Amino acid sequence: MKDNFSALEKMTYSGRGIVIGVTPSGNSFIGYSLTGRSPPSQARILVQEGRTKTIRTDVKDRKQLEEGNPALLLYPAVVPFKETLIAGNGAHIKLVYSAVINSLKKLGCIDPTYVLETAFKEPFFEYDKKEDRWIDLTMYEPDTPNNTPRISACVVGFHGAMHIVRRDEKGGKEQESHRFYLRPGVGRMITTYSGGNETPLKPFTGRPLNVEISSESVEDIAESLYTAIRGSSPEHNYRVAVAVMMVNKGNFETKIINRSDRGE
Repeated sequence: MKDNFSALEKMTYSGRGIVIGVTPSGNSFIGYSLTGRSPPSQARILVQEGRTKTIRTDVKDRKQLEEGNPALLLYPAVVPFKETLIAGNGAHIKLVYSAVINSLKKLGCIDPTYVLETAFKEPFFEYDKKEDRWIDLTMYEPDTPNNTPRISACVVGFHGAMHIVRRDEKGGKEQESHRFYLRPGVGRMITTYSGGNETPLKPFTGRPLNVEISSESVEDIAESLYTAIRGSSPEHNYRVAVAVMMVNKGNFETKIINRSDRGE
């Protein structure tokens, strides 16, 4: 493995993860990792649309999906806009995308920290048909007992930011954002869970983790990320898929690896 994702390698179960970074030659990228313990989560794949280049979650097995909740399992995961890249682990990415547009209109530029802090300011509700309920996309996910945090990231050139919304001890909303200036060969990573395999799962806390990037291609970074999410032991191999998108001279380069294609 060319790149140093050792913090992720040590995790038994990371849930979902986002990496932002810059290659040694100065190309910014964003990576998304997807792991799952339940059959509905394991049944997913990542696919890319042709026109918008959006990378989203999909399913190989529609029957397995029906055992889970499409409102929480299916969503855009990585979205490009001009030379900006955003990622998230749920439907809240639509709020982040709207904040990108608003940042450009109000500030005349796209500020990653402004984007993530404004995206979650006001409650935004979406109807969940399966459970016949309304879900606030600015809150943690209503998947008791885990209460999965919502993680998001935005990167523009060497400037990046990450955001997390999790459940506090009283059941309320706890959120924080982190701003970064990314030097070449350096990245940051955030995951939904702290890396254990307990029930309920413990949310990620603290500052996003450091990663080191020596690869120059999306293919090599994706391979490193895919290797890192294998889990701490063979019986804990929960990996599902990874995707990496890079901005290279104004063009978007993408690599997706699905476990359903690799078989392991």
